[in-house]
Amino acid sequence: MVSAANGRPGYGAPEPLRIVFSFPRGRGHLAPMLPLARAASAAGHRTALSGAREAVLEQTGFSHRQPRDVELPASRPGTGTLTPIDPSTVLTRVPQVFLGDAAAGAVVDVGRLVTRWTADLVVCGEFDFGAMTAAERAGVPCVVVLAFASAGGTWREAVREPLEALRRRAGLGPDPEQHMLGGALTVVPFPASMRSGRELRGPVIRMRPDTWSSPPSDAAAWLAAGDGPRVYVTLGTEFNTKSGDLFARLIDALATLPARILVTTGPWVDTTTFPVPAGPGTIRVEQYVPQDSVLGLVDLVVNHGGSGSVTGALAHGVPLLVLPLGADQLPNGGCVEALGAGLVLDAATATAEDIRTTASRLLTEPAFRVAAERIRSEIAAGETPAVVLDAVERLVGG
Repeated sequence: MVSAANGRPGYGAPEPLRIVFSFPRGRGHLAPMLPLARAASAAGHRTALSGAREAVLEQTGFSHRQPRDVELPASRPGTGTLTPIDPSTVLTRVPQVFLGDAAAGAVVDVGRLVTRWTADLVVCGEFDFGAMTAAERAGVPCVVVLAFASAGGTWREAVREPLEALRRRAGLGPDPEQHMLGGALTVVPFPASMRSGRELRGPVIRMRPDTWSSPPSDAAAWLAAGDGPRVYVTLGTEFNTKSGDLFARLIDALATLPARILVTTGPWVDTTTFPVPAGPGTIRVEQYVPQDSVLGLVDLVVNHGGSGSVTGALAHGVPLLVLPLGADQLPNGGCVEALGAGLVLDAATATAEDIRTTASRLLTEPAFRVAAERIRSEIAAGETPAVVLDAVERLVGG
């Protein structure tokens, strides 16, 4: 908290900190740092947010916003085409997606914000290489918040050369040990059983989710009102438009279970395109419901394996049925299955019967819930965002 004696946490400066939060892509890269941003605002610090235009403009809790024209995967209305995952190519596109023009633009934009806003430090995502570079060039500490729940540093060697090229263009010297990737402090919002952090160098702190929750929603109230098992289905906000007929298969399968099922389609997908079949299951289809408003109500989460969705479910001790669609989702699903907290199906080939049978197992076999509860306890043992903020504050002026 801001000291009444000196106006700044632990130091003699007269003003609260100015902290820039930056993320490199869509909402999934912003979400892991929001608990820390909320803690900073609650402590009286000024916060700025820089990142993809639409995601930035959705956020209202920041002192300053810098929406940027970040190139995101093209989204067209509908669920598009589901492309099977090639396990050999998982995470190989990190340089292509996060370096090049995207990172170079962030060096300029975040650097300008840091300078003009006289920021004290930068908090950025694991793949926000441009923000890391901008912070180092400006001479302010950088805190790196990890974004992938289980995929470790297997991509680090692939980014070595393009990252060095980015640093050279910014006027920085070589970083052969890749210290920049960990910043002055690395925040890990995942349990060690999922992301061990063996590849990390420098100070590391694990952060548990905050207790912030969205306002009550009609959909959450509907879900809570039902008797029997409750199931939440989501394919995220990016891969939902690359899911083909997966939503239809999920709805057909889950409608055969005696459960209350909430399906969220995400943006760009029309909820009316999914007729709900007759069956013992009661199904409601919405475009968006904040997941933190429903995860504490459900007995099973069916998702694509996104890091935020997986960690959110496990933070509530809820087992998972994972159908990976891309990015880090395949290793996330494999990790969940290896920990005994869920099962994985191939999103491209799973039939409605496969889905029904697997979901039924997850709802009726207690071992999955026991494993998920074990991970919940591990997540809860992490530091609160307020404690992590204390560590962040000590990076400035010490």
